[in-house]
Amino acid sequence: MIAPAIFLTANGSLIISTSNRMARVVDRIRVLNDASDQLCRGTSTLDFAPERMAHIHDQLDRLVSRSDRIRFALVGLYMAFGAFVGTSLGLAVDVCFANRLAALPTSLAVFGVSLMLFACVNLVREALEALRSNRLEIQFYRALHERRRCPGLGSVSPPPT
Repeated sequence: MIAPAIFLTANGSLIISTSNRMARVVDRIRVLNDASDQLCRGTSTLDFAPERMAHIHDQLDRLVSRSDRIRFALVGLYMAFGAFVGTSLGLAVDVCFANRLAALPTSLAVFGVSLMLFACVNLVREALEALRSNRLEIQFYRALHERRRCPGLGSVSPPPT
């Protein structure tokens, strides 16, 4: 009876942190959509509008992929939560039937742990995609900064200090 309770606690923590990750992705999508709207309407004061629009579209595609990974993880975590609750109930029912249903709680526990593993794999993939997106964003803004320092000249090394 203790193992399902421990898994329920761990699973609940993963559900909370994964929901927070989903909220961050949704917030980022909203910010990029607003920036895209401003650039399309010409109400933005930002330079290099076509490059920014291309970058925003790329980032939005990456965020869709990330949100899919998080969705898979959340579904797996909620199903695992149900499997662990079922494991606890299965243990109680097994006691009532004089240990004739021993395979039921064991099967539910294995199913729940498998779902947690599935969720964790998706969360790792999502985290790696988030880091890739961050690197691309940093590279994009460094390139814009470089273009502003020397328009038309390309990349020039800074003067010695």
